[in-house]
Amino acid sequence: MEISEKNETSEKEKNEIYFGVVETPEEDIGRLEVVTDRYMREGYLQGMPFANVNLKAEDVVGNNGFNLLYHALDDEIFEKFMEDGLLLRFVDNKQIYLDKYHWQSIRFFAKNNNESVGSVRLIIDNHSIENNHFPLPTLSDKDIHIDSQWQEKVKSIKAELSQFAKAKDPNAPATVSIGLLRVAAQYSRLHGIEEWLATTDNSVVRLLNGFLFNFDLPKIGPSVKYLGSESTPVYINIEDCIKNAEKKESTRNMSLFLKGVNNVPGFEWYKGM
Repeated sequence: MEISEKNETSEKEKNEIYFGVVETPEEDIGRLEVVTDRYMREGYLQGMPFANVNLKAEDVVGNNGFNLLYHALDDEIFEKFMEDGLLLRFVDNKQIYLDKYHWQSIRFFAKNNNESVGSVRLIIDNHSIENNHFPLPTLSDKDIHIDSQWQEKVKSIKAELSQFAKAKDPNAPATVSIGLLRVAAQYSRLHGIEEWLATTDNSVVRLLNGFLFNFDLPKIGPSVKYLGSESTPVYINIEDCIKNAEKKESTRNMSLFLKGVNNVPGFEWYKGM
């Protein structure tokens, strides 16, 4: 291989972003650090309860983490964790925001050059989970109100999109957000999930309904102060969003990409399911 070809290959690999389902504690901690950093930058964690715990982050993000926190935290602090989540600092000096939905969610990561650059998760309302099952936050948070015409429709939805975050980093281009939606959509197709709920920052709603995505997401309730920001509950039918994007020339290729089509022009950077 000529030197110029090697350089071209190296540059291509540098621009590739890898997406997938979290399988290791390192992937989980990495994506949670992206979420925590975004929440702190946006001011979402202002006034958030904080706790030092004599535990390792890699143990707490694992399957037994909820029980570890139950035994490690004082009753009052654990109650705050159950209400709003906690900003936790561990013995290994890692600091992450964690909530009670962590262990009933499918978590997705984005990595560039082995650096975590994005996160999203699907909270799953699955009553077959043996322990620590909680209703979806959009349907159970006392501050979130669903309009009457949507109440019957949404109560059967089994997944909620949350912790949608991109790192503020040179290795995290704007396309990371699109890749995160693709990996979550691909997972949902494979597992028969057709609809999501989300209560998301109003700026994100504007982004997804604007010219970059053209999703035309219906708002299902009034704006509310949620996790430190003005947010709105929305209904997301995955295939309807893609059809809406397909109608506009500016997002037609993106709609093909979100359908799961590979090698779409402009999306060669994506590596994942």
